[in-house]
Amino acid sequence: MRTFTLDSSCIAAMDEGHAAVKFIHMLADAHAAGKAKVAVVALSAAEKRQAGFYFDDFDAFRDHLAAVDLARVEILKPMAYFDISFPEWCMEADDAMTMLEQHIHDILFPQSQFTWEDYCEEHGIDPSFSPRGDWRKSKCDVQSMWAHIQNKRDVFVTIDDNFHQPATKAALIGLGAGQIEHPQQAVAMI
Repeated sequence: MRTFTLDSSCIAAMDEGHAAVKFIHMLADAHAAGKAKVAVVALSAAEKRQAGFYFDDFDAFRDHLAAVDLARVEILKPMAYFDISFPEWCMEADDAMTMLEQHIHDILFPQSQFTWEDYCEEHGIDPSFSPRGDWRKSKCDVQSMWAHIQNKRDVFVTIDDNFHQPATKAALIGLGAGQIEHPQQAVAMI
């Protein structure tokens, strides 16, 4: 049975009523029917939700999944990051995990700083502030792919065009991403 990982762009699509919603629901239904194993990564949120805030805790994240009809899918743990992962649902990284994360970051965001502290120094931001903006979105994207590869899953599902750039896609597949598909193409694989 194939395993699918929905990234944060798929969850955001559910909030925004994106055209891909019906295919994301089809993937979740396939999971519920035992035809596929579908998961999301537990992240606070790449961008502020429509209400203007990030998820405060893991329960709020699960409540949101229920609100967008994704409560039945599996939830993968990302690496522990202040105000991005949830303290009760993340894992401490070892050197190999951090190396994989750095490789993913370098593929997806070669022009961006890897750490929040370096980003703050480059942009004149106080690093004691909660991670935000482009850096936060980048870290969430990297963590989504990291959790997918770390858990040896088959298909990474995203509507984010950055993952679908030919060179980017090939490099991520070379790291172990399996396949990277849009929701509609992922449904066709069930």
